[in-house]
Amino acid sequence: MFRACRCGAAIALLAASALPLAGQNTKDEFWPESDVYVNLGPQVRLVFVDAFSQAQSANNRQGAFTYYFDTALKPVFRRELRRDEDVFRQRYLTFRAGYRYTTSFVNGDSSSENRIIAESTWRAPLPVPGHFVLVNRNRGDFRFVKGKPFSMRYRNRIWVERDVELGGFVFTPYIYDEIFYDTSKSAWVPNRYAAGVQLPANRHLVVEPYYLRQNDRLAKPQHVHALGLKLNFYF
Repeated sequence: MFRACRCGAAIALLAASALPLAGQNTKDEFWPESDVYVNLGPQVRLVFVDAFSQAQSANNRQGAFTYYFDTALKPVFRRELRRDEDVFRQRYLTFRAGYRYTTSFVNGDSSSENRIIAESTWRAPLPVPGHFVLVNRNRGDFRFVKGKPFSMRYRNRIWVERDVELGGFVFTPYIYDEIFYDTSKSAWVPNRYAAGVQLPANRHLVVEPYYLRQNDRLAKPQHVHALGLKLNFYF
C-alpha cells in the first residue's frame, strides 16, 4: 500500500506542476471522488459514487451523488485481460443504469440537478504489440436542471489502458478522450481528455490519481484543468 500511495503522490505532484496559471478563460479544480463497488454475483453489481469539485480560485464547491446498477455479459477474452478485484474488467460488454443528484455547497446558490444515466461499454485487446486494451463507452444523460428546461447529452469516451508490472507490483496507466453532444446547446461540447493510473493498494482498494482538461467553447470559462483523485473500493 505504501508503494501505491507513493506512486500516486508523485503523479499528483507532476500533474499539479503542469497546471497553467488560472486566467479569465481557465479554471483550475480539484476533483476528489469515492467509488464503492458491491458485487451481487458474477454478472451484477451495485456502484455508489460520491464526487466533489473545488475551484482553486473561487468559492465554487459542488457535490454529485450517484447510484448505478451494472450488468455484464459472460466473460470473454479472459486470458487477455488481467484478473483483479474489479471482475468487470474481464467483460467484453457491460451495461449500466443510474441516477445522479448534483448540488452546490455555496451559500446562496440553490442550483441542483437530477439526472438519469444509461450507458454501455465494450472492451477489447488491441491487435498491436504491448497488450493494450481499448475501452469504448457510450452514455446518455437525461438532465433535469433546476430552473432550466429538460435536456439530454450523448457522451462517447475512447479509453486505452495497459497493465504494467514493476518488481511484482502491477498498475494500470490509461489515457482517454471524451466528446459530448449537448441538446441544450445543440453543439458538440464539451470535450474532455485525461491521463491517469490505477494503483492497487490491496485486494479491496485501488487508488487512482489523474489529470483532466476540459474544453468548452460555449462556456465561461472555456477551459477547466482538473487534478483528480479517486478511491475505488471493491467488495
